[in-house]
Amino acid sequence: MKLVSNLFKRIISSSLFKSSGIYTITASINAGIPLLLLPVLTVKLSPEDYGLIAMFQLVTSLIYPIFGMNLESSIARKYFDEDNSDFPSYIGTSIVLVLLNTIVTGTLYFFLFKYISDITLVPFEWIKFTLLVAICQFLSSVILTTYQVRIKPISYGFFQIGQSIVNITLTLIFVVVLEETWRGRLNAQIYTGVISAIISLILLYRTNQLKINIKISDVKHALNFGLPLIPHVLGGLLFTAIDRFFLTKMVGLEQTGNYSVAYQLGAIISLVTLAFNNAFTPWLYGELNKNCDIIKLKIVKFTYIYFILISLFSIAVIYIFPLLVSIFVGERFTSVGSYSTFIIWGFVFQGMYYMVTNYIGYANKTYILAIITISVGVFKIPLTYFLIKFFDAPGASISYCITFLLFFLLTWILSAKVYKMPWLYFLKNNIIK
Repeated sequence: MKLVSNLFKRIISSSLFKSSGIYTITASINAGIPLLLLPVLTVKLSPEDYGLIAMFQLVTSLIYPIFGMNLESSIARKYFDEDNSDFPSYIGTSIVLVLLNTIVTGTLYFFLFKYISDITLVPFEWIKFTLLVAICQFLSSVILTTYQVRIKPISYGFFQIGQSIVNITLTLIFVVVLEETWRGRLNAQIYTGVISAIISLILLYRTNQLKINIKISDVKHALNFGLPLIPHVLGGLLFTAIDRFFLTKMVGLEQTGNYSVAYQLGAIISLVTLAFNNAFTPWLYGELNKNCDIIKLKIVKFTYIYFILISLFSIAVIYIFPLLVSIFVGERFTSVGSYSTFIIWGFVFQGMYYMVTNYIGYANKTYILAIITISVGVFKIPLTYFLIKFFDAPGASISYCITFLLFFLLTWILSAKVYKMPWLYFLKNNIIK
């Protein structure tokens, strides 16, 4: 008990606790703003409209790692290298690489517009905007990454909250005032992406964090770190894409809309876990650099406590979920509650995954994440199909939960192999006091 007490005192007084607290507060505000918009959207939009918007967002998410090449992750890792003296040049190199990749890969993507439109039911003329939104998201993520690694959670939060305010203001104008239904919601997202990207570039330039000075060593580092993550990120996104794809094809856009609303409400869990991970990752890398066995043991014990706390939090969210539905969701969305329990536990396992995946990134073994993700993603395809077939639409949420549990466990096992941590300390006699 004394060790646990000392651990909590150390954490509370550390930059991790302070940063994660700020991240949680700003993330709560950032998530709360669109949550307040939910009653408006679920009245003004039908479940089919909501399903179409969800599919547009899904396509954007799936192409994002292909065009962005996960270089925001390589930027974060580069910052913690011993020699990061020319960090602004590395950022400039990463942005140039993404823009060049967009020109080449974007040409190939053009020929897939019709096929993507057919399988997602997103109108052909709107598919091209997924590329624009994806590139704008990358540029915005660069400034957010610099805030994260430099431990500037307030700046990080203000930028995110600003994005949400612009997005919601434009949504109210297009959807409520101009009554453009789903088109208005998509227009708001497109304009918000462009505005955020421009502001991001301006901020990077004015704070001397952007310099165009291409170095072959930077190109190699960025691609060697980012490219192996593409299958991993795509596989992770497929966890959601497969659910919604099968729902759309087997049940219809209406249930895709209901599922998306349930997913948005269940994301209250990820609001906490993502906010904490934003603070935890740079803190963890700094602690691991010390290569101290006592520190490693304390990190492991804290991780187990964290697992217990988010599990208890999820039970509370499940209990109040019907109340959230009655407050925030319109009457036309009748099936939201049927997805809740398994979606919430899926988010819990996602939060646990965040706590064990960072060791693989720290060890520069990102290809392992790709192997895990592809394996679980392939398993999820038949699993989702048969669960929906046997349990109807709620089968999608069951699949989501099972695959994230598997994803978490496999990542934990392999991370323990590439970077040794005392995960089984309680089975040994020589416990560090």
